[in-house]
Amino acid sequence: MNIWRNAIMTTIVIILFGWGMIALYEAQVQFAEIVRNPEPSWEITISAIPILVAIVIGGILTFVSYKVNKKKHQSWKKALVLPPELEEADEREKYITGKACRNSYLAMWFGTPIVTGLMLFYPFVSKALPYYPILIILVMPLIQIFTYAISVRRSY
Repeated sequence: MNIWRNAIMTTIVIILFGWGMIALYEAQVQFAEIVRNPEPSWEITISAIPILVAIVIGGILTFVSYKVNKKKHQSWKKALVLPPELEEADEREKYITGKACRNSYLAMWFGTPIVTGLMLFYPFVSKALPYYPILIILVMPLIQIFTYAISVRRSY
């Protein structure tokens, strides 16, 4: 079980997704300005590079993960639905996965108020980082992934 490879692949996909969402957020801000000022100089610029990179690299990583999972699960349905971190072959691995999922849940229990508290800084950083809420929301799955990976690593 190579939990760190899976965690890094998932982290890369989340970071690329965030980058793509930031590009779409900037386009949405431009659209909001058009709605506020409906005079005929309408122009929205969308940076396609982050979106294309997220789709291409995310697609490649998803395909690699799918191929590895399909070999392990012998079923394309399970390979598509189950995250790559949930690799269970016997009772011991099921116990370790259950314990890691519990720890990940507990980390979210503590992480949610912290991340919510970080949102209080948005008015202070809104000029420099208008997409700050996107970054903060994407911290949540990163907390889960790394808590899960650390918990599995400690159990082995």
